[in-house]
Amino acid sequence: MAPTKSLPRRKWCISITVAAIIVIIIVIVVPLAVILPRKKHNIQKANVIVPLYIYPSSTSLWDPLYNALEIHPTLNFTVIINPNSGPGTTQFPDADYTAAVEKLSTYDNALMVGYVRTGYATRNISTVIAEVDTYASWSSNSSALTMHGIFFDEAPYDYSEDAVDFMHTVNQVVKNSTGLHGPRLVLHNPGLIPDSRFDDNTTDVTVVFEHDYPTFLTKEASLDALPNNRSEYCYLINSVPTMALANLTTLVDTLSSEAQYLFLTEETVDFYQSFGSLWTNFTAAMTT
Repeated sequence: MAPTKSLPRRKWCISITVAAIIVIIIVIVVPLAVILPRKKHNIQKANVIVPLYIYPSSTSLWDPLYNALEIHPTLNFTVIINPNSGPGTTQFPDADYTAAVEKLSTYDNALMVGYVRTGYATRNISTVIAEVDTYASWSSNSSALTMHGIFFDEAPYDYSEDAVDFMHTVNQVVKNSTGLHGPRLVLHNPGLIPDSRFDDNTTDVTVVFEHDYPTFLTKEASLDALPNNRSEYCYLINSVPTMALANLTTLVDTLSSEAQYLFLTEETVDFYQSFGSLWTNFTAAMTT
């Protein structure tokens, strides 16, 4: 008879134990779920970087950019201004270019940086500095032409002491410029992960990948292995296939968790000379 009398009591004890465990789980897990970040679309700040290598013979050629800036006022755009593989041979841009840049400057969510090529630190450094100074001088002609930093293309990635010194010197020119305003952003584009000895607190953003999407898939592991400093990284990815675009929001989420600055296009050639059919959907997926 004793065993049959103890059975309800045992069930009661088990019920009390289960209830206590549930309470503990609620007390511990629920606050953690609230506190810890969950991976969801645009939980982290993202920034569209725009290699704008389109000459505005008509301001309408930049309309896709103007439209995106208007539609997504909370999304930041870093626009690379490139009149002629650099600032050109004149002190100020011509009338067409001036009109287009002045219109671009009316958008609060657009940051403009001038394009300067370093030739992997082989160009004459005086020429590179002179081009930085040319962009800086634009603000003296019109405040609407003010640049907010410099995008150094063809930045070196193989280490040499001379190359490190070269890049440090031109970085300092940007940071000390009185003609460049705002953050005086310094961007390097080696197109791949550079030697870590190029790390410099005067370099704000590095393009650690510039290539097509199939190549990106082969480099993803090495990119994932970079230090967790996503605000310092940029991906420029072309030739994005239709299959990858089937869930563009998920793709952008994944990429923006690794690099704050992104540019995606389905174009396979001349991908910086047009906005491409992906542009509208890409910028919508990037919206914060």
